[in-house]
Amino acid sequence: MPDRTTCAKITSLQQDPCVAASLKRTGLAGLLEELTEPQVLSVLSLLAMGQEHVLQSSLSSGGLAPLCALLDQLAHVETFYDSIGGLLGYQRQCLQLLIANAAQPAEMQGSDSQQQAQATAQVQYHMPQGLDLASYHSRQAAVQAVATGLDALPYLAEIYPLGGAGDRLGLQCPESGECMPAAVLPYCGRTMLEALMRDLQAREFLYYKLFGRQYVTPVVVMTSDAKNNHARMLALFKAHNWFGRGEGAFKLFKQPLVPVLRADNGQWIVPNELQPLLKPGGHGALWKLMHDTNTFGWLAERKCQAAIVRQISNPMAGTDATLLGLAGAGYADGRSFGFAACERAVGAAEGINLVQERRTQQPGSEAPEHTYNVTNVEYTEFEKLGISDECAEGSGYSRFPANTNVLYVGLRAAALAVKAGIAAGGGAALPGMIFNGKKQVSYTDAASGEQHSVRAGRLECTMQNLVDSLGQRFQGPVPAERHAELNTFVVFNRRRKVTSSAKRRRVPGSTHLAQTPDGSFLDLQRNAADLLQRCGFRCVPEVGEVQQYLETGPGFIFLFHPALGPLWDVISQKIRGGSLAPRSELVLEVAEAAVTDLCVDGSLVVTADCPLGQVEAASAAGASASALQPVQSQLSRQGGSQLRVLAPSGPGKENRTASWKGGFKSGKPGALDKAQVQPQQQAGAEAGERLRFSSRCGRVRLTGVVVRNRGIDWEHPDNVYWRHQVHRHESVNIRLHGQSEFEASHVVIEGAHTFEVPDGYRMVVTSGPYGGLRRMLHPLVSRRPTWEWGYSMGPKGDIHAAVREAATVAVFQPPMAQEAEPFSYVI
Repeated sequence: MPDRTTCAKITSLQQDPCVAASLKRTGLAGLLEELTEPQVLSVLSLLAMGQEHVLQSSLSSGGLAPLCALLDQLAHVETFYDSIGGLLGYQRQCLQLLIANAAQPAEMQGSDSQQQAQATAQVQYHMPQGLDLASYHSRQAAVQAVATGLDALPYLAEIYPLGGAGDRLGLQCPESGECMPAAVLPYCGRTMLEALMRDLQAREFLYYKLFGRQYVTPVVVMTSDAKNNHARMLALFKAHNWFGRGEGAFKLFKQPLVPVLRADNGQWIVPNELQPLLKPGGHGALWKLMHDTNTFGWLAERKCQAAIVRQISNPMAGTDATLLGLAGAGYADGRSFGFAACERAVGAAEGINLVQERRTQQPGSEAPEHTYNVTNVEYTEFEKLGISDECAEGSGYSRFPANTNVLYVGLRAAALAVKAGIAAGGGAALPGMIFNGKKQVSYTDAASGEQHSVRAGRLECTMQNLVDSLGQRFQGPVPAERHAELNTFVVFNRRRKVTSSAKRRRVPGSTHLAQTPDGSFLDLQRNAADLLQRCGFRCVPEVGEVQQYLETGPGFIFLFHPALGPLWDVISQKIRGGSLAPRSELVLEVAEAAVTDLCVDGSLVVTADCPLGQVEAASAAGASASALQPVQSQLSRQGGSQLRVLAPSGPGKENRTASWKGGFKSGKPGALDKAQVQPQQQAGAEAGERLRFSSRCGRVRLTGVVVRNRGIDWEHPDNVYWRHQVHRHESVNIRLHGQSEFEASHVVIEGAHTFEVPDGYRMVVTSGPYGGLRRMLHPLVSRRPTWEWGYSMGPKGDIHAAVREAATVAVFQPPMAQEAEPFSYVI
């Protein structure tokens, strides 16, 4: 039922002489009785705005369905922009910005947020101070921040704005030819959405290994209908079984698509009958939508106090300590908003982080009030705000750090600011409103059939400028050395550990890699080189310069499951010493790996069906307590069939429902010990499969192993390195199914080999008596691992990893002798 505001608006608009004349002229008056009140309001608003050409074809369109579909879309715009007057307010704001832009030079057009701030107060900008995660001098503070970030994990959420159109990537569905959003970009062999979920899973697994509890981090996802984004995201989540977290662990909502206006006259662009050109209104729509959909309340019910915000196009933010350090720096003092920042090239087309000081004279006060907050300033605003983009002294980089839109947000502070913004008619509800009318749009007008190419734009909001509503007020100026204590903050790290986005397709033949998948993968491998050096590798190849990389590929490939760490300090305790020859490949898709003095000259690929634990039915996960919820699904496939290991029914009880695969006939497993820790949740479980973190996963231990083979065919024309789509001459493949182990010590493995380790078994590879290799396969006694990594945290927050060996390793297990007797054979 429409609210009083809707009815009042309709009454007011119907009394407007211009609207009444338009109704009569267009013949729409007779249709209003067949429409709902929100639809009627959309019609009247269009006529009041002088946009009746949007509705012109409705009289001959044959039925009300197309008209109603359009009006329903516009009703969403009306609701979203209710704080500034709905659809009419949207149009008015666009026109005001167009008029303001017309009075400025072209290079100064765009945003009005900082300009409005300067119009109402004296504004001064300062260099931000904050924790530098990359600095040797602040290493202990960084370690402590990471430890705090881990402690805070049960009280954190993740927010992913996925609603952008992703036009610059040019992705197309191979079956339908439809354009696809950035979230489905196949980066390193999996979608960008999967990459974000794996990063989150890795931090949850690290927490589990340290503290023995498994938490489901609530995930908020903002989609849109651009390029069928919402439907594709739903299909992707369902295809991955909600990544094993359960549908209830996610909160999805759509941002409205907003009209695109011509910059010369403010008219809506209508390329098809009753289908004006609509685009997403920017990721700043996030905060208002979180209010409108009660997402702030949903997170509060789940005990979430803060959230990390990541953009789908940046796969690098999960590297090493960036996200945990950011979370720890914000959570430690209950801060309201934070940025992960990094170095920036002078002249780069990206925003910067600064401390903004606003001095306002309050009525009845002699001294001005000082308001401070860290803010984001877009590069398009530098000139009009008097900011000079110059190199820092003794550096080739800008003196201003880059804003990466990797954010920390205190949820209560954000919710209150948005609520206040709605009441005030803008502010935090629609932060950083801009109208960028410089983009050229070509279209055929639906009414006249004429071809047009015009500058056009839409009203957009910037997610990061919510921070401008979270300033702290002081009676006097705050010394620069104390800016790091503000409620809004910055955490610094090396650029390659914070951002390297994949937003646009590289132009064929171009060496400009910024914001392309090619450039992002190059940075990923540069990070890999740094990590291998930290692990003590004696030989780490050069990745290669840009031209060489584009012509012949990277100097090597090293990829790994983020749960191997994700902290490099942890990974460097699991991988110790070795070498990687030029043009070699090393892939470790496992979390439990103990690698010492591994030498790879060619290709070695280790994969695990279950790198973190076993998949189980949701009912089994929640049977012992109503407050339990598993965390992350891992579905594997072997010969086209799903492979899963189900949890036992209780302590000391046999699980007769388990399915053991991997090349052996089905057998009855021995008694299984139920893990002491169950995943935690704040909401009820629902149907589906889950993953329970446990020791029942794939493991690999390599000591003094040498791998030699022909490796990747670097000359193959179909290689696409950023997709990890490569053709190989030869490779050593270790495939760990279910709970299984592979171990090799002081052997040379030459040529192409595939080691398939069945679920429930341990394979040991040693040198054979005649120069070959011997494989010995043993069942895992009582389904217990022969070794596992144990984690502990030192008093200063540093994490120690140590291998815990089983008391004995049985070579033969009598209860299984008839069905799965150990054997060995020589290759």
